[in-house]
Amino acid sequence: MRFDEENVLCNPGLLRPVVAVIFALYCTSCMAEAPADNPNIVLIVADYMGASDIGPYGATDISTPSLDELASQGVRYTDFYASAPICGPSRAALMTGRYPAKIGFERNIHAGTSLNATLPTLPSLLGQRGYTNGHFGKWHLGHSEKSDPLAHGFDEFLGYHFWSINHYTHLNDSGEEALIHNRDIIEREGYLTEIITDESVRFMRENQDSPFFLYLSYNTALPPYLGPDLPPEQWVSNFDDGTATRDDYISMVEAMDAGVGRVLDALDDLNLTDNTLVVFTYDHNGRHVVRNAPFSGGFATLNEGGIRVPLIMRWPGKLRGGEKLHSPAINMDITATILNAAGVESESLDLDGLDLLDEQTPDEERTFFWRITLGNFGQAAARRNNWKLLVQRFATFSRPTIYLYDLESDPGESNDLYYKHKEIGDRLHRDLIEWEATAAESGK
Repeated sequence: MRFDEENVLCNPGLLRPVVAVIFALYCTSCMAEAPADNPNIVLIVADYMGASDIGPYGATDISTPSLDELASQGVRYTDFYASAPICGPSRAALMTGRYPAKIGFERNIHAGTSLNATLPTLPSLLGQRGYTNGHFGKWHLGHSEKSDPLAHGFDEFLGYHFWSINHYTHLNDSGEEALIHNRDIIEREGYLTEIITDESVRFMRENQDSPFFLYLSYNTALPPYLGPDLPPEQWVSNFDDGTATRDDYISMVEAMDAGVGRVLDALDDLNLTDNTLVVFTYDHNGRHVVRNAPFSGGFATLNEGGIRVPLIMRWPGKLRGGEKLHSPAINMDITATILNAAGVESESLDLDGLDLLDEQTPDEERTFFWRITLGNFGQAAARRNNWKLLVQRFATFSRPTIYLYDLESDPGESNDLYYKHKEIGDRLHRDLIEWEATAAESGK
């Protein structure tokens, strides 16, 4: 059974490596001047949502016409993964194209972690190709001037550094003002989803004559669960998931979808649609009021319900509309895909992702790895082809508990096949242990 049983690439003309070599040898200053045909990049990331809570992935009680249209015009992946089931590590991997374990970012920033500013990132590398970079919405990769969006190559930032803020008052869960423009706290009236959509559209209009990278990271659907058009007396809400209803969540998702529609309409109005790669995904899945069916688990778990997320990509003339792809892929692939589409020479960057627009990208024989530790409990996982190894680790026990699932027939991970296919499970377990050792060396 596939993620998208009812319902996502062609090979685009990428700049050849020899062109990059000529640029480097004969005109170093030209590296800041991107060719006129370099595509614009729009990367849209949702947060804490359900795997099946948008129309292209099976939602029945949530209306997402904008994402439906985007999927009909592009491709969607049925077996796409976040690199972590929590925010910071997943976003760090997306920005760098490397596993969180390899860059020393496996915990959220409240634990003191921040993204090392010496690491090459999507915006810093795109900036070298002449791109103007704007980030609107959630960052969650560091608070200081050494780790904020501007430190990592963005030219403009309007959003917040924390895990979430109130959609109306723009206070964080400690009651502090948290809406930031570049490096200054600002006051701005309005619903946050609409504010960052407004700013994204403005950014595209102001930079329509040169290549731009827009990173639009919605607060949807993080608590506090506040939909649009609420009266002020309802704006004061705590960040406790238990106060929310499914209807609250639905209103937030539908407001986000309306924002996506405005971004897509702006691309049409500016005559930029054909030369823009649009990517939509989540940083991970949610829990409580979300629906992750047919998967088990959710936020902060390495079950499929924590890490199997949507991916929709549209690039007219480069990607065939309405196509679905079943090849497993991971969010570091987005990094590699964007860099290669922009003509960035990435071979020396030690990326863990592959260019999804490259016809040579393997369909089956990739192996993906994950690891998370929360207190005395941890999980690790590996996937190759249809096989998924899930390892449960407890600080009080020296031996882990190992499970093996066939995701083709059992996407909900309910039928453990480890002892039936112990050879496959043991091989994946050895590969996982070897990967962890390699990651530890890289992260030093």
